Amino acid sequence: MESVSFHRDVAQGLTQFYTKLATTPYLSPDDIQHPPPEGWTDSELDVDGLRTILGRSDTAVDLLRHLPYLRPVDAGPHTGQWPIFPKTKAMRYLRDRSSLLEEHLEGLFELVHLPPDMISFTYPAGEYTLYGPQWWLMDCKSGRIVRYAGPPRGEALGKEFETEWKKAPSYSPGDFFAEINAMLGKDYYPIPGLVDGIESDFSTPDRGELASSIYQTYMLAGWQHGRGPGPAFDQASRHESRPPPRERRDPATYPTGYDRDVIVAGLTKYFETLTQMAFFPASLIQYPPGGRWGDDTFLPADSTRLLGFNERVIDLLQHLPYLDVDETHEDNRWPVIGRSEPQRYLGDNPELNENLTADKATPGQLCAHGLFPFAEKMPDGLVPIAGGGGEGSDSGEWWIIDTDAGNVIVYDVGNKQVQDAPNDQPWLWTPPRPAGPFFEALVDSLHSLDLVPLPRPDTEDAEYYPEVWGAIREGKEEEDEVADSGIEDARDIYRDHGWPNLARFRRQECYDALVDSRTKLAEEDEEEDYGPA
Repeated sequence: MESVSFHRDVAQGLTQFYTKLATTPYLSPDDIQHPPPEGWTDSELDVDGLRTILGRSDTAVDLLRHLPYLRPVDAGPHTGQWPIFPKTKAMRYLRDRSSLLEEHLEGLFELVHLPPDMISFTYPAGEYTLYGPQWWLMDCKSGRIVRYAGPPRGEALGKEFETEWKKAPSYSPGDFFAEINAMLGKDYYPIPGLVDGIESDFSTPDRGELASSIYQTYMLAGWQHGRGPGPAFDQASRHESRPPPRERRDPATYPTGYDRDVIVAGLTKYFETLTQMAFFPASLIQYPPGGRWGDDTFLPADSTRLLGFNERVIDLLQHLPYLDVDETHEDNRWPVIGRSEPQRYLGDNPELNENLTADKATPGQLCAHGLFPFAEKMPDGLVPIAGGGGEGSDSGEWWIIDTDAGNVIVYDVGNKQVQDAPNDQPWLWTPPRPAGPFFEALVDSLHSLDLVPLPRPDTEDAEYYPEVWGAIREGKEEEDEVADSGIEDARDIYRDHGWPNLARFRRQECYDALVDSRTKLAEEDEEEDYGPA
């Protein structure tokens, strides 16, 4: 690789990364100092520190002449370099407030003992976690960047540090900065230091409630997950603080054990959030009159007896909301997860009323007809509230309520997570989840678009349904590839139309755009299978 080309790739990558940082509510474009065309002069670059303190070679110094740097941040007592990655700050090699002038520079021993042709773009700033600090080490001989995650070790463990960074992965400058850029605004989000005395920071997935709140704030402002500011991104006020978009209940405040009202409220909130999205209309939710379905509308006693429901199960089902049949929709029923439909325990459901006989009410027959998840008899107190649907009980995800423990069992055929669970007791195959936090997490997943509701494409092919996609949809391998390739596009469509900001969300336009997108995916899929028409 020619030196000039190598310098250009590094300078371009670092500039793009800093520029993306400047689009967030963090630093501004004015905080980036770009080198003059001929590079930083000896009076501008801290050449003395580079040679006398660090012992860098002319090759390393020459590269540093052509790189951009960040102006030091001033936030009350926190003056110094900007954090540019979790627990990681940018090295500044300009004479004006050079990083090498800091009195107690973290990692200085390690920086001094790097090979002469190697320089670091970063230095550690905080305790070691799964997400930082990181050392971005530029090898000016090979033209590759080593990315090493670990704390400074000091003189006592200097050899250990050297051994570890030499084992770390290295990248071409283009690949390295492409990966780092993709992580910004996807795996972690910058948090500005809005109050004097509070240093700028980064939100990372391990920070729980804070991470969720910061993510929602970025989405409300129009940020596109993993890509950057979208067309609706609020450029004018992007450096202002925004409150969390919605309140969340602390899981510790949920009652332990079974609580019917928690389950009813959780399922209701999930249904209502789905109606706010580009999915089924709110008119399809049927609420129990006065909070409880009466004997004239609920399943008759003969049916509940054949199904083996005890009094607590019946009481729960009498208080749940249900989805009506959609006569205007060619599939009639809407799913609530994947392709799995909600169960409907009302008297107008012929499969559970007039068509139900003792012969058809055996566990094996109920499972064969997609009404129950298991061919084995379930313990008393378990009742499925969603699953099965048009493709039978062995397709997609089931939600089963345990009315004794107050948990939700998520069952997916073949997905045995508890390896020592008996094969003939599949309700034990997955760890149970407390109902309150389970439904709260589902609603969060809709706001964050970890779950993506999608209307049916405009096609006559009966293979396609309305669906709620996750990272990869359940189904056949080739269908997963289609879903996986289109899910980010679907998320972008939602965000481009204002989601999750309900005040700005253009629901019908989003619905139409999603139909168009899914229709194109279906047509491409058919062309791959059968060739162009």
